[in-house]
Amino acid sequence: MTAHPRPRLSRAVLLERLPGYVGQLVLLGAVAWLLWRGFSNFLVNAHAHGVSMGYGFLRGEAGFEIAQAMVPFGPASSYWDAIVVATLNTLLVVALAGVLGTLIALLVAFGRLSAHPLIRGASTAYVELFRNIPLLLQIFFWYFSAIALLPGVGDSFELGAVLLNNRGLFLPRLLMTGTAVWSVVAAVVVFAVLFIALRRVRRARGAAGTGTLALSAVLLLALCLAPLALMHAQFALDRPSAEGFNVSGGFALLPELIALTLGLSIYNSTFLAEIFRAGILSVPRGQTEAAATVGLTGVRAAVLVVLPQALRLALPPAAGQYQTLAKASSLAAAIGYPDIMQIVGGTVLSQTGQALEAMALVVLLYAAINLVIALVVNLANRRLLRSQGR
Repeated sequence: MTAHPRPRLSRAVLLERLPGYVGQLVLLGAVAWLLWRGFSNFLVNAHAHGVSMGYGFLRGEAGFEIAQAMVPFGPASSYWDAIVVATLNTLLVVALAGVLGTLIALLVAFGRLSAHPLIRGASTAYVELFRNIPLLLQIFFWYFSAIALLPGVGDSFELGAVLLNNRGLFLPRLLMTGTAVWSVVAAVVVFAVLFIALRRVRRARGAAGTGTLALSAVLLLALCLAPLALMHAQFALDRPSAEGFNVSGGFALLPELIALTLGLSIYNSTFLAEIFRAGILSVPRGQTEAAATVGLTGVRAAVLVVLPQALRLALPPAAGQYQTLAKASSLAAAIGYPDIMQIVGGTVLSQTGQALEAMALVVLLYAAINLVIALVVNLANRRLLRSQGR
């Protein structure tokens, strides 16, 4: 296909557009001048007050502990390590609240469209109640009321290897040697390669059916992980146990994390439920009737027929709600959860006095998280459209 050259603008058109171009250049120059003058004035004032600039402080010793750290961290660690820990903690609560909120929202969305009046009424009451209560108030309720009423360490609820008390939720932790870690990584890589090859073969042969593909994936994963059973000595399960007033072993989910996750997921699930409900209503009724003719009814029809088509319209507006969830996670500072706002915008800022640099990092980190969310949702939406032949 030959590319046609773009027609050149005539002199009359250029003369007609020239004032607009000049106005834009003047406006751009004025904005650039204002920014330069403001930054220059800031540098002069900072130098006059003896305020040092730059991010050299990130290499300094932090000198404080962080209650929850997904990577090793101690007082001898650097401020940069503290920022990494805070970012991981923020990503953890955003991921947990996002997944839990999505599951609740889907249940509520289908519940609001249920033919049973009790289910429909309960789902409607859930949405109207929790979306009209301020998010910060909900977080305070879970943290200061619900979790505070849990028993102490000595009277912990034991759910198998899991402990639940007013200190948090304690889960067993899998311990692996270096050899075991690399073996797991290799097994996952082999599974990914074989799964991609399997999908391409099925696509080339024109095979259909997501159920068959899911079963094949499960069997393939079991086959890749089976050799790890021969290395059982390289693995160990660290179970939490109550010892006096403390819990040793395992992995702890702090009360702050639990309260924040519950507050964010419940509050945002009400808005996501309305988005998903609108997407479900956009699916023609004939699709459900067609599913019933081939034996798909109830949950199977909703999951295999209605939901994929509803998500095509629901994902773009849902992306904005997920970004709202990520930004609202900064309320963690109100209950002391060590997230970006609490650690970077609080502890690091107060100890170093680098207010501009610390707050700039906070802004950049939250902006990066929201941009990643938008990218992931856009990729998922594009993949969904491609799978539907659009």
